[in-house]
Amino acid sequence: MKGQFRYYFILFIACVIWGLTPICGRVLKDCMSPMLITGARFYLVAIILFTLIVLIEGKKGLYLSRHDFLVLLLMGFVGIFLHNSLLFEALRMTPASNAALIESIGPSITSTLAFFFIGERLSKIGWLGIFISCFGAGYIVCKGSIDTLLHFQVNIGEIIVVICETMWSFYVVISWKLSKNVNALAVTAWTGLFGAIFCTIAGFAFNELQVYAITRTYIIAFLVLSLLTGVVAFVFWNYAITKVGASKGGTFVYLIPVFGAVFGVVLLGESFTIQEFIGALIVVIGMIISVKAKLSVRPNSKNVSEIKQHLIEKQTLRSHH
Repeated sequence: MKGQFRYYFILFIACVIWGLTPICGRVLKDCMSPMLITGARFYLVAIILFTLIVLIEGKKGLYLSRHDFLVLLLMGFVGIFLHNSLLFEALRMTPASNAALIESIGPSITSTLAFFFIGERLSKIGWLGIFISCFGAGYIVCKGSIDTLLHFQVNIGEIIVVICETMWSFYVVISWKLSKNVNALAVTAWTGLFGAIFCTIAGFAFNELQVYAITRTYIIAFLVLSLLTGVVAFVFWNYAITKVGASKGGTFVYLIPVFGAVFGVVLLGESFTIQEFIGALIVVIGMIISVKAKLSVRPNSKNVSEIKQHLIEKQTLRSHH
């Protein structure tokens, strides 16, 4: 646990940075269409990261095997394009509070997919931590009101949010499995590029590439969205998730709405209620329980030998950093 503290800290910082995303999104909603924001953001991310890769590793750092290319293409499609576009579409049909409540099941989906696809098995204590964090996230959204939950009704928008979270969970699980072949910079660069290309194609097809206005504030918000939340946070996440596992790492996403609320108070003057504070505390407690839980490889997994070798390689890399 002590040896992995730095990786948990990196995940923590990534989620703090991602807390700025909704703030930038609120500022940019009057600047350009959502599809254009996503596409332009990840084009800039890809350009920066590909430049870093060439400077650090040379042109050989751009090489991808056919297998890696196809996996990264899939990651860009599900984790960048589908996750973002589906979320924006869902918010047209369902209240933001309902969407946020459903999004809290994300780590549970991640843990389930990790069990089936890469053989990760989280202990009962780990699942308890996930449940506690899920409860805390729901408490924040509902502001401690049971009546809000009792009037919760499912519509097509909520179903789309579930699909959206499933897409992000696939991104998390696939990135864990791919990381032994492609480093964090390359994963972020290629998935960002592929996601941006998909956004461009869809944007042209559905006429969703409009620019409404350009001001200094919009430019600053876009740069923060691209450089901090798009480059730094994604690189941190893709690097650290390979060190701690998809199930434990996925739990950290509960911190994003917490810091989003904090930044909303500090930067936008929004209120922060006692219910939100209690919910945030519950989220952190659940996250700590999940992080300390035992993580193992499923004995009857078909790819158990591959996973064990991967874990050994990662432990070796960990001892040299």
